Amino acid sequence: MPEKFLTFHCRSKDDLGVKVLGFEKSWHFQFNNQFFGSTIFRCNFSWPGKKHTFVIYDSDRDSCTYCDWYIRYSYPFNGSVPCLQQSLGAEPDCRPWAS
Repeated sequence: MPEKFLTFHCRSKDDLGVKVLGFEKSWHFQFNNQFFGSTIFRCNFSWPGKKHTFVIYDSDRDSCTYCDWYIRYSYPFNGSVPCLQQSLGAEPDCRPWAS
């Protein structure tokens, strides 16, 4: 089976740069919410044959202090989508891509 890679680029006011992950690998980052206004991190994801955008963190939407996102196949969405795992053993909260 050929190696599959996920390329992504996340940014807010801070640009986190372009990252490349191998299959079943992970990456994390930390930040402080803006005191005034809202904090939003938007990411562009691509892998062979697919390109998507998703807001990975929006302080007006998200209440988690440790947000564990991953991409997995979801039958209701009939494809791979971003999913938030809020706690161990909890059902993941999968959401559609923004584009």
